[in-house]
Amino acid sequence: MTEYSLSHLKELEAEAIHIIREVAAEFENPVMLYSIG
Repeated sequence: MTEYSLSHLKELEAEAIHIIREVAAEFENPVMLYSIG
């Protein structure tokens, strides 16, 4: 992979983690998110 592809993947990963944390913060019991899926 090129350097651009790696940095792009890192950016997407960071964004996904941020979204997951934001969603988890909206719930009092974030464990429920995993039991649903």
